[in-house]
Amino acid sequence: MKRFDVGTRVHEPTYGHGSVISVEDAFTRIQFDDSTARKFLTSLAKIELSSEPAPAKRPRARKAKAKKTAGATAAKSAAKKTAGATAAKSAVKKTVKATKKSAVKKTVKATKKA
Repeated sequence: MKRFDVGTRVHEPTYGHGSVISVEDAFTRIQFDDSTARKFLTSLAKIELSSEPAPAKRPRARKAKAKKTAGATAAKSAAKKTAGATAAKSAVKKTVKATKKSAVKKTVKATKKA
């Protein structure tokens, strides 16, 4: 029965080259060079030892930060001012409506009493 140690480089005909990551009773788990891990029944798998070294791991690329420009900053502040002015106008409209309603209610009550 074939027996592989953890970390051994192997070749499987379907998936290619990989490294053994665990060996259980009857199973061998291999991490292939394309980053997929597969579990094989050791007695049935066609796994061969390989002398090819593992590929060098590349560090993950970092997401580039967007540079702020003067135009973008000015546009944002203008948008905030416009939004603030719109909110202030709607607040004024609401208070005017409320005062009109209360004035109408007072006149209705006064006319009912009379």
